[in-house]
Amino acid sequence: MLQALRVIDFASMVAGPAAAGFLADWGADVIKIEPHEGDKMRARPGSPLGSANYDPHNRGKRSIALDTSAPDTRDIILRLVRDADLFITNLLPDRLARLQLDYETLHALNPRMVYGSVSSFGQVGPDRNRGASDNLGFWARGGGTGLLTVEGRDPLPIRQAVGDRSTGMCACAGMLAALFEAQRTGIGRWIDTSLIGAGMWAFATDYTNMLNYDRSVPSRDRHAAAIPLANYFRTRDGRWLQLNTDLPEFAAAVGRLDLLADPRFASPRLSREMRAALVDEADAIIGAMDLAELAPLLDAGKVKFEPIQTLADVVADPAVTANHRIVAAEREGRPFRQIASPCVEMRDGAPVPHSYRSPPRLGEHAEAILAELGYDEADVARMRANGTLPAAA
Repeated sequence: MLQALRVIDFASMVAGPAAAGFLADWGADVIKIEPHEGDKMRARPGSPLGSANYDPHNRGKRSIALDTSAPDTRDIILRLVRDADLFITNLLPDRLARLQLDYETLHALNPRMVYGSVSSFGQVGPDRNRGASDNLGFWARGGGTGLLTVEGRDPLPIRQAVGDRSTGMCACAGMLAALFEAQRTGIGRWIDTSLIGAGMWAFATDYTNMLNYDRSVPSRDRHAAAIPLANYFRTRDGRWLQLNTDLPEFAAAVGRLDLLADPRFASPRLSREMRAALVDEADAIIGAMDLAELAPLLDAGKVKFEPIQTLADVVADPAVTANHRIVAAEREGRPFRQIASPCVEMRDGAPVPHSYRSPPRLGEHAEAILAELGYDEADVARMRANGTLPAAA
């Protein structure tokens, strides 16, 4: 879809590369500029070419490794910028200013180019030069960790890069909107997306309640849930499920209409007030059945629920298979499975399976990229000698 789009990815870690990664998935020519030692995520364990946090966000890109302090690096980047549609970075503002790669400088060179920045706490204010990972900026400072912490208990551990990927998706949406405008006007905008801003957006329901109605609903123990049957329950065979229903539907589905006559649950208000007792009743009912016995009853009663699945369960899920959510690929002659982009192309009512190129080896495309920019073999040799490029292997 985006084969004509040229993107410069001058970012590291996850959120910025994730924004560029969505565009690479959709066919854009994404040139990733890395330091000589590579994006930090390459060095972490988890996959053959680096970390599992590197692969999904960098597949299909081209890589060139440059030393930003070396003589020719700035000229290379400026040549890339002259023909680029989008420049993505998550470097701190002061560093970008020192490198003269800030928005004002690059906009003057290429006014039609969209400049996309991914920051921790925004481009203005006291913390504009304070860097943060997603567990710090999106979760801790953005409020999510506090919202998910049950009073009196330790905060929950946060899975890696969830906030980064959400921020990257927000950034990608804003950049695409600016690209659409630039096609019509010839003038690109500066789009900034921050970890704290994306975190607040993710929890916008809670923020809206707090800002407008001065109320906040904390995470609670199962027996104190605000809606008792929008809750977790465990079956006899040890399977947890997420229920999302009210008492009349649940009671009818499991053949316990006597609960509707129980004075403790005679109205929705009483059910909420007696939530702990209602959870105990549901625990007893659900705990007396295996999931295979319970699920047909809930389905027949149109009770909304889903089993809580392990990763292995999800991989085998028929919805995952039908919609091609896992893609068979190849890396250096070996089979390599990847998670597909969350945005699914549909044709005639059916999902279109896609294949993805492997993430690039560090500096893999340097000579081809430099040739496209007009440099010759002598230039490349000079750049390897003066430290702009890594020494030849």
